Amino acid sequence: MKELAVQDKAIWTRFQKEFAARGIEKPRIVIHGGYGKHNLGDDAILEAILLRLESLWPQARVSVLCHDPRPVHTRHPSVNAHSFKSWGALRAICSSDLYVIGGGGIVNRINTYSGFTRLRALDPKGKFLFLAGWLSKLCGARLVFYSVGTTSMPDRVVGWLVRAVVSRADSVSVRDPLSLKVLRETGVTRDVLVLPDPATGLRPVGEEQATEILLRAGVDVNRPLIGICMRYVREPGISNAETVVHTARVIEWLIESQAAQVLFVPFGRHPRKQVENDVAFAREVRAQLSSDRDFFVLDREYRPAEVQAILARMNVCILERLHACILATSVHTPLIAVAYDAKVSEFMKLSGQGERVIPLRDFRLETVQAKWREFELFLNRGLTPEDL
Repeated sequence: MKELAVQDKAIWTRFQKEFAARGIEKPRIVIHGGYGKHNLGDDAILEAILLRLESLWPQARVSVLCHDPRPVHTRHPSVNAHSFKSWGALRAICSSDLYVIGGGGIVNRINTYSGFTRLRALDPKGKFLFLAGWLSKLCGARLVFYSVGTTSMPDRVVGWLVRAVVSRADSVSVRDPLSLKVLRETGVTRDVLVLPDPATGLRPVGEEQATEILLRAGVDVNRPLIGICMRYVREPGISNAETVVHTARVIEWLIESQAAQVLFVPFGRHPRKQVENDVAFAREVRAQLSSDRDFFVLDREYRPAEVQAILARMNVCILERLHACILATSVHTPLIAVAYDAKVSEFMKLSGQGERVIPLRDFRLETVQAKWREFELFLNRGLTPEDL
């Protein structure tokens, strides 16, 4: 890990030295990513990148290109935030000194498309960020792909853009070996670093704040507590209705057999797209429970560091969202991951937890029970992961 931290730091100090040599004391930095859609994972990535850049360039003029500028500006009032579809975004691209494609799954078959069912190669989603990065290079910026995910190639146009733009970037890093493999298969031959997801560098708020949040949610902090985070997906052969039922059965078993409380921790709260709204999923689960007395939903939206501290208070977690797994692992909370995409299983393998993964297609009470024996120790004997 120390070597990875050195490699990570080297990415930024290179540009720090270059800008200093050129007399650029207040560089114009653009961070481009899937922010502003009430997704806690994307929020965690952005927060981590901003902390890194602010430590190097306290006076930098930072702009964030995102889906919705309002939640970004609310959380980070010192930065300029622009919608991808705005003149402000175009001005930021053309005037930037450093253009950062910041983390997240920039190339995969799951969330690349806007809904096109035909002529997918013409769908702009998944292509705009490469065109924006290319334009920034043409305008003289340094272009960085920072710890991105490229786990599957959706179409040939994206593949061509990946080869053309990634090959011309000033620095490229990916967050897992599968992403590197996909880049190589696409024809990218340049040097590429494999670095942890930016969110791994976040630090939780204090335990007292987490306790206050749990009490506000109605949780008894003196009883065993199991965290859960599940989501809707758009995957062939996967029924969200069946996943809801399986989730409810798992929760009922946990409450009855483990004498535990279960806290649902939503990571996606998209106001318009149900597939990205974990709160809606939790409501469906609640409707399936025979009794919801010991089932709680974290119904307010919290900052990544606050949710990280909440996950630290869990005895065990069952988590589907990638960044839920990342934040729980960072605070040493034992977990079972439900892998809806290769990025989840890749992270679990990298963190030495490959045996704690259930593919979403196999998620049901029986598969959870098969992996549960180890985790009962955490609930009944107060052990930590280091004790096993």
